[in-house]
Amino acid sequence: MKHFIKYIFLCSVILFSGCTVREQVRVDIDKFIRDQASYIDEDVVITATLEDVVSRYDLYRGKKIELSAPFSYFGSKGFWTWYIMLQKEENTLRCYTHHYRVRIANEARNLLRRAQNKKEPIKILGVLYGEGLQIEVISYDDTIVRPALLYKVNSTPS
Repeated sequence: MKHFIKYIFLCSVILFSGCTVREQVRVDIDKFIRDQASYIDEDVVITATLEDVVSRYDLYRGKKIELSAPFSYFGSKGFWTWYIMLQKEENTLRCYTHHYRVRIANEARNLLRRAQNKKEPIKILGVLYGEGLQIEVISYDDTIVRPALLYKVNSTPS
């Protein structure tokens, strides 16, 4: 009986240790690069400006970043899925969904139209790859849209 209780305890420790939520930490790229080892147990979000991401693209590649910037376009013109083109002066960055969807979900469209009408920047969180920033979260004025969740819930083709 004693061994059975130890076995149950050991199994539950192993099971629950894999389910822990990592703390999300926001840090700039230079601080992250200087001390990467101290962020191993955290979910790191690198805060950045559009200008810095464009000028040091390779440094940000493969990392989860968050940036706020104005945008010049949203839609699917000439690309395999819908996207948002962030643009500030001559700096541009494509932000796209990893789902093959030509039409944008209503929730995202409404958020982007409100920001466009007021000519205000939006905030995007995602991972930077070769084609641009793969969107995880779009936010504007206390509204948050997670495109991947929209497509799982709304499984009908757009």
